[in-house]
Amino acid sequence: MSSSIVRRLSIPECILLVTQRITKYPVLIQRILQHTKDSDSDHGCVCDALRCVKQLITAVDSKVNEQEKKQRLKEVYSRTDSKSIMRMKSGQMFAKEDLIRGRKLLHDGALQLKNSAGRLKDVQAMLLSDVLVFLQEKDQKYVFASLDQRSTVISLQNLIVREVANEERGLFLITAGTEKPEMVEVLASSKEERNTWRAIIQDAINGRADSENKSSVAGFTCL
Repeated sequence: MSSSIVRRLSIPECILLVTQRITKYPVLIQRILQHTKDSDSDHGCVCDALRCVKQLITAVDSKVNEQEKKQRLKEVYSRTDSKSIMRMKSGQMFAKEDLIRGRKLLHDGALQLKNSAGRLKDVQAMLLSDVLVFLQEKDQKYVFASLDQRSTVISLQNLIVREVANEERGLFLITAGTEKPEMVEVLASSKEERNTWRAIIQDAINGRADSENKSSVAGFTCL
């Protein structure tokens, strides 16, 4: 071939080159669509191709993101001290093994916890399927963060998320539905990061509630 782009490439290599550029497919098909008249017989096929390739890219991105989160959770798990343990508000003990026991990582990042004296502590926040976990580094390992007498493994059940009135980076995490509601204040690095955390945590809470409602309906039998 005379083209410098494909010169010295065999057919399999050319195919591989194309598949590596999957994100360019919508642009290519969109250009084709712009030069395809509505009256053309293949206009509908081009539209379908554009829709399908966008769905494919979304699916690929979703799977890649899922695998990256699995790998990230494994990394954190491997660095967590096996002796570290935390008592949850419910009284249940949460250990290292519970990080990966039937749970998925939804989001993680650096946050700060504020204690009762107003001091800030740097922590690594891990939002899992049903709990929000705060870890701190100690001797190059992760341990469950200490915060006065409050738990740093927070169930998403009955969790309320509120913005801090006079702190644009802050969030209140309020555990409701108990005899003694508990509140934890966290700070993000920016207002935008705070908003991201709030939205993702709220989505996780809503998703958990929807799953519980569906389970209740599925288990109901008419007499």
